[in-house]
Amino acid sequence: MKVERNIEAYIPQRAPFVFIDTLVEVDGEHAVTQFTVPTDCLLVADEQLSAAGLMEHAAQTCAARAGYAQRESGQEVKIGYIGAIKQLQTTRLPHVGETLTTEARVIQEVLNISLIECTTRIVNEQIATTTLKLATIDN
Repeated sequence: MKVERNIEAYIPQRAPFVFIDTLVEVDGEHAVTQFTVPTDCLLVADEQLSAAGLMEHAAQTCAARAGYAQRESGQEVKIGYIGAIKQLQTTRLPHVGETLTTEARVIQEVLNISLIECTTRIVNEQIATTTLKLATIDN
């Protein structure tokens, strides 16, 4: 898939709570997104994106993967919920102006529940990993 910058076509979130700039790559099992941390981001304090912001960025990466698949099959983008966060590990928080690249890879999917592993990098430095359990509902 070609790079997609109209991210709101694939996720239910709307500004000012959008934590993805670009859907770089997506297929049935994984997605890669990018997000450059803006100064006016709601989850920025002291020039750093919070751990909650990192988590939201990862969750929206997962949502973009699902939303892309839903749109490709002619469905509306569904609303999703984080059911569980497993082992969020961070080595540092990103600063304003840094670009996050996050890959979400499906570990398991059953009905409307997905277990997805996410890895976030800044350039070649891995700064966060987590596993999310997500549930989607019909709108």
